[in-house]
Amino acid sequence: MAENVDDVVWEDLSSFRMDQAAIDETIAEAGGCTVTWVAANGQSMGVWVSHAVIDGEVWLTTTGNRSKTRAWKRDPRTSVVFSHPTRGSVTIVGTIDLHDDATERTAFLTALFDRGGQPEELREAWMGHMDSDGRLVGPVKVKKYITFDQTKLVF
Repeated sequence: MAENVDDVVWEDLSSFRMDQAAIDETIAEAGGCTVTWVAANGQSMGVWVSHAVIDGEVWLTTTGNRSKTRAWKRDPRTSVVFSHPTRGSVTIVGTIDLHDDATERTAFLTALFDRGGQPEELREAWMGHMDSDGRLVGPVKVKKYITFDQTKLVF
């Protein structure tokens, strides 16, 4: 057994990395994502949320009364995890840049509605429900990707 972590020979998974096109496809086709934050007491937390891609960036939404919002205002670092049943997974390591901006909020909510495939006649009611006081939106600024392309896993 290895004496310390420096003596460990780690499995090389570099051949299972996704290229940018596969990353973009996985994110676009994911039904949602899991976002993370660290609570004030140091506890790591995560929850599933909906996302939208706007101008090539992943955007998220939250409301001011949520613990993740308070945490992200303290420390905007996050990981955002996407999975696809046949393609694999993408994790974004980065920061969230939240805004209270009506134009950005409308753009995000429009993209989210369009992505959901709901009937057009529901748009106005859905937008009215989602465009609530205290709703913040913003892009995730990517520091790096951690990916696993399961299509490259051959038995």
